[in-house]
Amino acid sequence: MAKYAIDGQDTNTAATTLIGVNAGTTARRQKIYYIESGSDDTPGDKAAEYVLQRYVSPGTSTAITPTPLDQADAAALAASGEAHTVEPIYTANLILLAWMQNQRATYQWFAPPGGELVTPATAQAGAGVQTITVVASAFAAGICVHFEEQ
Repeated sequence: MAKYAIDGQDTNTAATTLIGVNAGTTARRQKIYYIESGSDDTPGDKAAEYVLQRYVSPGTSTAITPTPLDQADAAALAASGEAHTVEPIYTANLILLAWMQNQRATYQWFAPPGGELVTPATAQAGAGVQTITVVASAFAAGICVHFEEQ
């Protein structure tokens, strides 16, 4: 199956989705296997808590076109977005991954083989990286997500 990357950024205020990927209008699953996050803001002693959580509706965001990691692969059927102005409708208690991060550090998560985080094969269903809490003040955050489409 084809693999893709999405990259987005936003100010990580509390309860704000930074980036999301979903099935779009097709019933396809996304298997998320890599996440990287960091900040290009002026360094400071700020921190945030993030979660990757499943949602049933993607909300409203600026569209991101997934980039095929192999140029021979077709365009992704998945939809993705950054800088949400209307939050996705998250499924309660379906947090797939959680991490805390200092602004001065970069975070990377790799799925072990067979341990990818999977979204349902339901139109518009997907997962988003959401800021839960911010310590001190909000700062610019960047997120990169790699996923396989099935």
